[in-house]
Amino acid sequence: MKKKYPERRLGKKTIGKAVYSDYKVVKIKTEENGLGIFKTLIVMGVLALQLAILILIYLFLSYLFRWYVILSYVLSFFTCIYVISTNKNSLSKAVWILFILLSFGFGYIIYFLSDERIFFGRKKKRYARIFAASGKYADEYSENCCNGEILLDAQYLYRTGGFVPYCGTRLKYYPSGARMFDEVLECLTSAQSYIFIEMYIISDGVLFDRVMKVLEDRATAGVDVRILYDFIGCHRTLSSASIKRIKRAGIKLECFNRLTPRFSVALNFRDHRKIIVIDGKVAFTGGVNLADEYVNEKRMFGYWKDSGLKLEGSAVRAFTLFFLRQWEFVTGRVQEYGRFLSAGYEVPSESVVIPFADGLDYDYHIGKNVYENIIANASQRLYIMTPYFIPDDSITALLRNKALSGVDVTLVIPGVPDKAFVYSVTRKYAEKLTDSGVKVYRMKDSFVHSKVVANENCAVVGSINMDLRSFYQQFECAVYTDDKGVMKDIQADFDWAISYGERITDYDRRRKNVFQRIYTGLLQLVAPFM
Repeated sequence: MKKKYPERRLGKKTIGKAVYSDYKVVKIKTEENGLGIFKTLIVMGVLALQLAILILIYLFLSYLFRWYVILSYVLSFFTCIYVISTNKNSLSKAVWILFILLSFGFGYIIYFLSDERIFFGRKKKRYARIFAASGKYADEYSENCCNGEILLDAQYLYRTGGFVPYCGTRLKYYPSGARMFDEVLECLTSAQSYIFIEMYIISDGVLFDRVMKVLEDRATAGVDVRILYDFIGCHRTLSSASIKRIKRAGIKLECFNRLTPRFSVALNFRDHRKIIVIDGKVAFTGGVNLADEYVNEKRMFGYWKDSGLKLEGSAVRAFTLFFLRQWEFVTGRVQEYGRFLSAGYEVPSESVVIPFADGLDYDYHIGKNVYENIIANASQRLYIMTPYFIPDDSITALLRNKALSGVDVTLVIPGVPDKAFVYSVTRKYAEKLTDSGVKVYRMKDSFVHSKVVANENCAVVGSINMDLRSFYQQFECAVYTDDKGVMKDIQADFDWAISYGERITDYDRRRKNVFQRIYTGLLQLVAPFM
């Protein structure tokens, strides 16, 4: 008898067709904007031309000046020493050193051009000014609602990013994107003051049309509607016709970090946050983007398994602040924070809720460190669900030690890849943990896009993948909580995912031939950029 994916529906409004009678995977490409492809090719061509010019300059100089070759060797050597002394993760260090040695004539130039202090220094100062000006609107820190089990995490989040714990917030966990957007549409319809949307991907399609109809109606009614999207995330999914439709409706639309024809690693830094805020009373976050595949209206990689959270109450203020700061950075216009953050809104709750963000606007790798804290504090069980599993050495060692200590460590990854190269590396890192007792499951005929990490005391749900891009290169957001209802729902979600999962054993790792091992080993060299 064939299994079915049980989707607990919300009446007849459920967006996703999430009940399947078979495991057939139907791949349908997202609509592509031809103009977007053309622009991308032009930009990539210009970047390639700039790199070629660097190489030609080096060859020319080395032909004329043999001393330049010697100087290049010396500069490359000292650059490698400098790379070793930095705070980069060990894999990134290894990749950079290999690159510098292989391209010693110009590799050190590219390294220093990519240094955060050089290409992001001025932007970092802009963020600092924005944070200083808006700091008076941030809520004050209080430990009154934190117990001993999560107190240290609460202190860490406050000291690194100014994130405070809230007690007057009600949470609701969604085990699928379809169920989350059912409720998003309901809440959008009742918006009276403002709607803020920050998404990595917005795509033309059924879901976009449904959301746009509500947004057009609310904008006509005088609601302040703003949308912030990432250029790379949307450049082939959000058509120029849709952009014109958004602007024609009176909706304010802005783009984060446009792709420009200049050689800069800054182009690799993207806004991966997922935030929807309505009237300062309700907020949504998670792994779900505004596109059909996330609600299973379009089946690109089998069943799309995602998750999200709804916040109702005082903690919504934090997401409002996250959005306004990013909006001010992108637009360059000072925002009226008091207009959106003046009134508090609380609901009865005994749970602790700490919304937090991560990215180059902060001085610490907050998302990675919070994940490490949750792993380190697990004493009974540890559950991780992620689409991309490319951890660094510290997280790998923690997971091994926890499993060897008797903690029930479970990792759920996709059974169907969305990116073949990334999936090969994900499998490689996941399989390496099996000999330590980590239970690794691949969810059959499904792409797992949920980003959830939980132990017996707390959980984090948000946009942060368990990979180096999310840890070091992208702007992210999430919610840390000890909410018992959410923890119970997360446990049920993992039990359900595991029931449709196929366990990966140490035998699966050892039976791979030498060519497969070499292939995945080579892919690990570019893992920091995946």
